[in-house]
Amino acid sequence: MSQLKKSLFAAYNGFADKRIKNLSKSTRFIVDDRKQSDHAADKTLFLWFCSIFVDVVAEDEISICLAGGIPTGASVTAWINANGDALNSTPQKALVFSVKKGSEPILSSLAAAFEAIVAPGKKYSVPSYKYVCPRTAQSLRRLANELHAAWNA
Repeated sequence: MSQLKKSLFAAYNGFADKRIKNLSKSTRFIVDDRKQSDHAADKTLFLWFCSIFVDVVAEDEISICLAGGIPTGASVTAWINANGDALNSTPQKALVFSVKKGSEPILSSLAAAFEAIVAPGKKYSVPSYKYVCPRTAQSLRRLANELHAAWNA
């Protein structure tokens, strides 16, 4: 049984599909710390919400997908270019990248890039970034901590 899956299962209260309880049957987790208040009346996530999914690829590697209302700015573009990734815009805005054991600090650097968008004194054109950037950054830092704990246990 995968120790990484076990740790993520405990930390994030199960898989993305909450019906699955067997650790060998799924690999996808929702790690964006969503709450009931992030859903509209029809139970769909608000369009501005940045969803974060993790797929366990191997015991020492995960794939991360940010989707939906991904904040964009110069700092995020620089991070994407530095890490050799690309922001896809069809059919939905998405950023997919891998994290291997020992490279979890890139999550903290992406979190810092999101926070730089709304740093005091900065101007940004999307009003929801005031809420989205700090929340997304907090979720990424939590994920980095969970990965560090699981990989160094």
